[in-house]
Amino acid sequence: MLCLAASAVTVAYAAQERKDQAPPPAAVPEKLAPVDVDALLSQLTDAQARQLLARQLRKEAERQAAHDAKPSGGFGMLLVRIRRSLEGSGNTVSQRGAIVAEGWGLLPGALASSLDKVSGGRGAAGIALQLAALAALLAAGAAAHWVVRRQFTARHARAEPAAGAPFGTRFAAALVQLALEIVPLAAFAIVTLWLAHLLYRAGSADRSFQVAYLTGVILVWIAAMLLRVALAPRSPASRLLQLGDEAAGFLYRWLLRVIAVSVFLWLTAGLLILAGVPLKAHLVLVLITGAIVGAMLVAMILGCRGAIGAAILASGAQGGPESGAARSGWRANLAATWHFFAILYVVAVWLLWAGSMLDQKESAVWAAVASVGVLLVYPLLDRWIGRGIDDMLSSGVPQTEGRRHDIGRVLHRVMRVLLAILLFAGIHELWDFDVFDEAGARIRHVVVGASFDLAAAIVLAVLGWQLIKIGIDRRLAPREVNGVVVKPSQRERTLLPLARKFLVVVLAVMTVMLLLSAIGVNIGPLLAGAGVVGLAVGFGAQTLVRDIITGVFLLLDDAFRVGEYIVSGSYKGTVEAIGIRALKLRHHRGPVYTVPFSELKGIQNQSRDWVIDKFNIGITYDSDIEKARKLIKKIGETLAADPEHAAQIIEPLKMQGVETFGDFGIQVRVKMMTRPGEQFVIRRKANAMIKKAFDANGIKFAFPTVQVSGGEAAGVSDAVAAAARQTVAAAPPSEGS
Repeated sequence: MLCLAASAVTVAYAAQERKDQAPPPAAVPEKLAPVDVDALLSQLTDAQARQLLARQLRKEAERQAAHDAKPSGGFGMLLVRIRRSLEGSGNTVSQRGAIVAEGWGLLPGALASSLDKVSGGRGAAGIALQLAALAALLAAGAAAHWVVRRQFTARHARAEPAAGAPFGTRFAAALVQLALEIVPLAAFAIVTLWLAHLLYRAGSADRSFQVAYLTGVILVWIAAMLLRVALAPRSPASRLLQLGDEAAGFLYRWLLRVIAVSVFLWLTAGLLILAGVPLKAHLVLVLITGAIVGAMLVAMILGCRGAIGAAILASGAQGGPESGAARSGWRANLAATWHFFAILYVVAVWLLWAGSMLDQKESAVWAAVASVGVLLVYPLLDRWIGRGIDDMLSSGVPQTEGRRHDIGRVLHRVMRVLLAILLFAGIHELWDFDVFDEAGARIRHVVVGASFDLAAAIVLAVLGWQLIKIGIDRRLAPREVNGVVVKPSQRERTLLPLARKFLVVVLAVMTVMLLLSAIGVNIGPLLAGAGVVGLAVGFGAQTLVRDIITGVFLLLDDAFRVGEYIVSGSYKGTVEAIGIRALKLRHHRGPVYTVPFSELKGIQNQSRDWVIDKFNIGITYDSDIEKARKLIKKIGETLAADPEHAAQIIEPLKMQGVETFGDFGIQVRVKMMTRPGEQFVIRRKANAMIKKAFDANGIKFAFPTVQVSGGEAAGVSDAVAAAARQTVAAAPPSEGS
C-alpha cells in the first residue's frame, strides 16, 4: 500500500510537470453518427485536428504492421510476441538506466535545496528546531495518552483468557484489548495534531513537517497495536495466531521495524517532493527508499527461515488420502528452500515496482501481492474441500475402506486440477498476459469459465453437505437441557438418517447436472430423457414404486421406529434399519428379515408406551384362594419396590380372581402392567417367587392325576398308562416368550 501511495504521488507529480507541454488531446465519442462528424470537426482547433489525424494514422499503421507480421500458426505468433517483448524490454531497460543515471546526478543538489525549503530557509538549525518542536508535541501527546489510559483502564480492567481457550474467546479478548488501547491513542492523536495546527500557520513548512511526522507516529502506533493483538508476544494465551513464543516475538519486532522504516522514509520522500525535487531525482530517491525496505524484508525472511520450515513440516502430518512418503519428501524440500523463493519474490516485486515507477505507469505491486495471496489460498481450499469429501464418503453408503480410499483419491485429484485451473486463471487476470491469439483467447475464456463453474459447483456441494451433516449430527447427538442429558428420540433416529441419505442423493444429482451444464452439455434434453426413462421405469417397476410410497406413508404415520419390536403377519422382530424400499427385522432368536414395505399388512407394535401381561396359575381345589391372592399381591409389591425392576413396572402384579374350574384344578388369572419388552423378565422372577411362597404356605399347584380303582395289576397298569396318554394329549401347549 505504501508503494502504491508513492506511485500515485510520482504519477501526479509527473502530470503536473508536463501539463503545459502540449494542447489537450481531442476527445472522440465512442459512438459517433455520420451526421455528427461535421459538427465535431467544426469544434476542433488546427492543433487538435492534426493530433487526431496523427493518432488515427498511427493506429492504422500499427494494425497493418501487425497483420503483415502475423504468422500462420499460433506457436509462431507466440514466438514473435516473445521476441518483440524481449526487444522492447531491452530498450526499456536502457531508457530506465538513463533516467536513473540522470536522477542520481541531480540528487545531491536537489536534496540540499529541498532540505533548505523544508527547514524554512534556516538550514540545519531550522531542522533541529523542528525536531525539538516535534519532541515537545510528542511529549504533550504522551502525557494525554497516559492520563486517559490511567482513567480508562482503571474502570475497564482487561481479563486474560485461560490457557487453551477457543479462538472465539481469544478473539473477543483481543477486541476488548483493542478498544482499551484505541481510546488513549485517540487522545494522543487529537492533542498532538490540534497543537500542531494551533501553533503553526496553514501552508507553512513547519506545519507540513510536524503534521507529516506526527501522522507517521500515529500510523506506526496503530500497526504496533494490531500486531500486539494478533501476535501477543508476551501473552501466549491471548495469541490469535498459532505460533510459538520465539516466532511471535521475532515477527512482532521485525514487522514493526519494517513498517516504521517504510512509513518514515515515504513521509520524508513526500516532504522532499512537495519542496520541489525534480522528477528524476525524486524517482531515484523513491527507488533507494524501496531498496531499504526490501533489504529489511530479506533480513526478516532469513531470520525466520527455521521457524517457517518447521511449520511447513508440521503441516504435513495432517494429510488426506494421498499423504505418504512422496508428499513428505516435497514438504521437506520446501521447508529447506522456501526462503530462497521468498527472497526471489521480494526482489522480483521490487524490480516490477521500480520499473513501473520509472515508466510512470500503473504499479504491478498489487498483482504481485495478490498472486501470493492466491497461492496461499490454494492449500486452505484444498484442505477444506478435502475434508468435506472425506466426510461425505464416510457418511454416505457403507463401503470398504479400500474403496473409500480410491474414490477419495480420485475426487481429491479432480478437485486439485480444477483449483489449479482457477489459480492459473486468477493469476492470468491479475497480470493480464497476452500470449494467445483471438481463437486461443476464446478457448481460454471457455476453459477458464467452465473450470470456475465446476469449482463453484463442487464448493457449493461440499458446503451444502457440510451444513446438512452438521444440522443432522447435532440433532442426533445427546444434548444437555437444564443440566439433564437428553438423547434424541427414536423418531429422530429413524427419520434423520433417511433424510440425510435422501438429501445426499438430491445434492449429488444437482451437482452432476451443474457440472454437465458447466462443461457445455445441454441438460434440457437430458432432463427430458430422464423424465421419459423415469416414466418407463415407473411402469415397469410398479412393485418398487409401491414399496417406496408405502414406506413413506408408514414413516409419516409413525407406525414403527428403529429399535421397536413389531409383528406383521408371519414377520416379527426388532426393527434394526429402515431403507428406502424395505426394513430389516431382527428376530428374537437371531435371524434377520428384509421385508419390503408393501408386504407389511397391518403392523402390531409391541414397543409403545406400556404392555399388560396376563397369565394363569393352576392350584388344587382344596387350596385357600384368598390366601393365594394375598401372597400374589405381596409378591407384586415386593417386585415394585425392587430397584432393579421398579422403573419397568407401571402397575404391580396382582390376582384378578378365578378364571375357570378345570378337570384337575382351579385356574386363577394374574395381571401386571410394565414397560414394553420388560414383561418377560419380570414374569420369570414373579413365577419363581410365587412357587416359593405357595410351597411355604401349603398352596399346591394343580397338575393332571389319574385315579384307578379295582382290577388285576396288569389291567390296572394298562389303564393308568392309557389315561395318562389321554390326559397329556388333551393338555394345552405351554406359552413361550
